[in-house]
Amino acid sequence: MQYFQDVLTVTVTATTGLFDAYDLIDFAGAKIVADDAAVLGVAKSPNTVIGDPAAVMVLGTARVAAVGAITAGTQVVTAAAGGVQAYDDQTHSNPFAVALTTAADGEFVTILIR
Repeated sequence: MQYFQDVLTVTVTATTGLFDAYDLIDFAGAKIVADDAAVLGVAKSPNTVIGDPAAVMVLGTARVAAVGAITAGTQVVTAAAGGVQAYDDQTHSNPFAVALTTAADGEFVTILIR
């Protein structure tokens, strides 16, 4: 089942490591594994070969894992455990999307990437 609605997709070269569909991807073409990282977009499909081109959605909606509780309307940032967490303006500086649904820790949340 498709869990995204894309408006704009770009192609990047997978530079390091491999990633699954719906993983958050950085500007270097790698899966994000850090809190509050800069985000290019969401992988539309898995990438299994380093150096292969990968489709990354940079504008649209996607369903990703919530780390901690997230309320609809809240800005989100990346979480080191994968997925997203609620933005806190005291400790975060890279909000990249807005939650469209509410989710508890470990559930899925639909986000609007813009």
